[in-house]
Amino acid sequence: MADSSFVPRINQIDAVELDKEIYRVIKSQAEEISKYFTPGVIAKWQPELDFLIKYLIWSYSLKTSNSSFGQQLLNLSYRNLNHQKAVLLFVLSTVPYYLRERLLNENFILSRLPSSYERSRYKGHIERIDNFIHLLNFIWSFFFLHLGNQPRFVERLLGIHNQSMQINRPRSIGYSYMTRELMWHGLIEMFTISLPMIDFRRIQKMWNSLWLPRKKEKNIVIKCRLELNATCAYCNQKPILPRWAGCPHVFCYYCLEALFMMTDPYRCAICGEELYSIDLVAHLNV
Repeated sequence: MADSSFVPRINQIDAVELDKEIYRVIKSQAEEISKYFTPGVIAKWQPELDFLIKYLIWSYSLKTSNSSFGQQLLNLSYRNLNHQKAVLLFVLSTVPYYLRERLLNENFILSRLPSSYERSRYKGHIERIDNFIHLLNFIWSFFFLHLGNQPRFVERLLGIHNQSMQINRPRSIGYSYMTRELMWHGLIEMFTISLPMIDFRRIQKMWNSLWLPRKKEKNIVIKCRLELNATCAYCNQKPILPRWAGCPHVFCYYCLEALFMMTDPYRCAICGEELYSIDLVAHLNV
């Protein structure tokens, strides 16, 4: 029989990532507000602002309940968490990063050191401590994959575990969402492949031909004058390498060549004249 307190590892990792994402969202909103202040005022107190945001998140989650916002979204909570451990969890998770950002600030301590050698040595000590913390968390991630609980090392220090708030409730798996996604992606791929192959201008021309009267005789155009404000009869843009094929309208070279590759003769979408590739002319009267 499965343990009722078992929590999948992926849910615990997702809870940690959701907490980080919630912090980033609130921080981005604070940065948007800071744009209206004098430049440099908020940046001077950025470590304190980050600390304040983390404190507000903690005070409205772990301070009043046994779960963070990320855990609440996944129906998880901490086991064996009291007020003292909640405070220690906040301190151990936040204070080291605050001290690193503040101690490495140029205007806080580094500028007060007399020589560049002492500044570089002081900065090296701070970075080594920070690297040691990151290395410890990296090593602990392998133990977490083996043990199956406590994704962060600070949780191991405090002796708190993740548990599910929906104990002995069977997990319902529905495939309707997956089916909708597969159908949607299939339709997108079909439209991506098929739509570029449809000549909508030709369809529009055929539709207009059903309602407009047919011309009984062909207008013979011997020459075409290229005006300064002329546009391509197909793409409605300024013609690139203008070409003429027998009707009063001008085309881009690539547009007309592509049309002739699809159908020869091609009927002009504007005047309805049949154009032949053998009549393609490059020299226009200006």
